[in-house]
Amino acid sequence: MSAVFSTILSPLGLLSTSLPALIISEATCFYPGSAVFKLIASAAFVWRSLSPAVSSNPASSAAFWVTSSLLCGWFGDLCLIPSYKSYYNPKGGHEGDSIWFKVGMLAFMLNHAGYIVAFLQCDDFEKMNWTIFGAIFSICVILGDFAGMPVPWRKESSGTTSTSTSPRLPVVDSRVKVSDIPAEPLSTPTDNKTFKSTRPKMHSRNDSGVTDLSISIPPTPKGSKPTTPTASTPLISEQPNSPSFLSSIIPKMVIPSDMKHLIVLYQVIITTMVASAAGTRGLTSERLFGAFMFMVSDVMVAWDTFGVKEHKVTERSTATADKKRPSRDGWRSRGFGWVLYFGGQYVLAAYGAK
Repeated sequence: MSAVFSTILSPLGLLSTSLPALIISEATCFYPGSAVFKLIASAAFVWRSLSPAVSSNPASSAAFWVTSSLLCGWFGDLCLIPSYKSYYNPKGGHEGDSIWFKVGMLAFMLNHAGYIVAFLQCDDFEKMNWTIFGAIFSICVILGDFAGMPVPWRKESSGTTSTSTSPRLPVVDSRVKVSDIPAEPLSTPTDNKTFKSTRPKMHSRNDSGVTDLSISIPPTPKGSKPTTPTASTPLISEQPNSPSFLSSIIPKMVIPSDMKHLIVLYQVIITTMVASAAGTRGLTSERLFGAFMFMVSDVMVAWDTFGVKEHKVTERSTATADKKRPSRDGWRSRGFGWVLYFGGQYVLAAYGAK
């Protein structure tokens, strides 16, 4: 019985209970649980780093840097907890624009930088395998480019972000159909006789001095399929294109221009951390395993924060059903990312100083 209690009252037991509770809270859209259990799960890996079994000499500089890094990670988790309003009304880009998100990014930068210092303690720097370091660094950069992260050599297309829900870009409802567009000029009714002409007018001016910019959209020609764009509707399709397998996994991201340099710097730091773990302990070490899990979880955080989210409108007929089965959009991918993140941090807490 004492062994059972000692297992439950341990860092691993705390993480094993708080992490499922966190995912369940997210699945049921329970904000207090998502906030509290996230901090409890973060406290589990900090507790693990303070265990005497972490290293043969807990007072060593490597153990100190690992614990300091994990404390920065705990503070970063605190900063990245969304506000009550953002939690229930998420929109791509809003969370990334907040000052708390940027402070959280800074905290995680220190988290990764602390790991780098811990990995290079004692004689690990002299024993660094620079071939493995360079290979892993290059692979991580290529994987980041493949995952849609900003890289210096890729230019973002200005036309690919016109339908995102970023607060800095216009929102386009994906439910607009060709049949919903009237064929008549889009002008408001008026008693002015000058507007009763049957010919479509491109630019006219009424007595009030306001220019009418309405245009006439011809109907779709006969014989053409509704899903085929025509000359009158070149940019609108009644049915969206079928997404590819990769696009269903890797979302399109809209990153504010003032944050791209910060994110690129963040990528350089975490890539260096992963490469340092591989160069100092090899490709089969627990250190590299935990560092790689941490990196993948960060990519998933970027997807969740800056990924383009579909603008959904809740119909009245489904409002009752939604209330009966509440869930937060993206909770599955977010939960998988948390498993990688907390698992990676716990592995680094246990083996980062060894």
